[in-house]
Amino acid sequence: MAGDHSLPIPTIAATINDFFDDLRLSPRSKKTYRFALEKFCVFLDTGFGLPATSTPVTELSEDHVIDFIAALMPDDIRSPEEVSQMRTAQTNLAAIRKFYSYLASYDLHPTLSTEKLRTRIAAMMPRFTPPPPDVRTSDLDQIVEFVRNMPRDTNADKELRRLKIQAMILFLYRTGVRVSELCAVRRRDIDLETGAAHVYRAKGGKSRTVHFDSETAHALVRYWSARGDAGRGIGALPVFSGRDRVGTPGAAISPRTVEHIVGELCTLAGIENPITPHSFRHGLATEMVRRRVRESTVQTILGHASPITTRIYVHKVALEVAEEYQDAFGEYQRPAGS
Repeated sequence: MAGDHSLPIPTIAATINDFFDDLRLSPRSKKTYRFALEKFCVFLDTGFGLPATSTPVTELSEDHVIDFIAALMPDDIRSPEEVSQMRTAQTNLAAIRKFYSYLASYDLHPTLSTEKLRTRIAAMMPRFTPPPPDVRTSDLDQIVEFVRNMPRDTNADKELRRLKIQAMILFLYRTGVRVSELCAVRRRDIDLETGAAHVYRAKGGKSRTVHFDSETAHALVRYWSARGDAGRGIGALPVFSGRDRVGTPGAAISPRTVEHIVGELCTLAGIENPITPHSFRHGLATEMVRRRVRESTVQTILGHASPITTRIYVHKVALEVAEEYQDAFGEYQRPAGS
């Protein structure tokens, strides 16, 4: 394959398929990268007359990436819509740069210069620090309080599901794990002695240790006990099952099911703002910053490859700004009748 020039040169589409087969990516990253590369292929076809299914991969150049990203970038970055457009451009660029690095690394495109591409991208991209994710911890706290107070159910399977939801929401909010990490964790990865969980081969292939509190630990034990975990081999059982049946743990829960449960909870708890499983990760980061946890510790817990990502959260949250402002100019009073 790579480096054997006696073979026919593969097409762009075939190489993209090899790219996804060869690289270990999380399900979320794979979905994001595939969508971005599909958009890039459409751009190549409509803009340059290079259909991915018949064009040799060696026809690709640095210019194609630059033109594609230029078409996605907003003229300015002032409004929420422009910020969203810039985020999309950055996400697409990350996928295509990964693909171009793959081409260079496997000698599939001998004349391609990733260094030249990096320099040209740096020259064209504006300075842009994404704003902190718009997650209100009050909404997350409301969901947590809702699951704490969900009434017991006389039906054993429905009660088991209630206990799972309670443990899962607490685990999301206290560990900050990504939804794919939550679905992959096994009982053997949970250390109830120290309140820690080991996340293996997370985003970027890196492993890390996350922590949880006593309330989460007790919620996990209640759920597992109700599920009927017993005997040898329980360490291989998923922490959270997809289908809850007493005495039958079943397969691990899927990201789609977790998303559905969180959406259902938002409706039941009366939350209007958009909340996803990933919101709990943002919420934990914001809460740790609020409680003056060191930036390096936040980075380690969340598994951020770069401190730049962590610094998105290292800001004065809106509540603190309002409190300091009102300390200076007096407590705000809402106008009567408004």
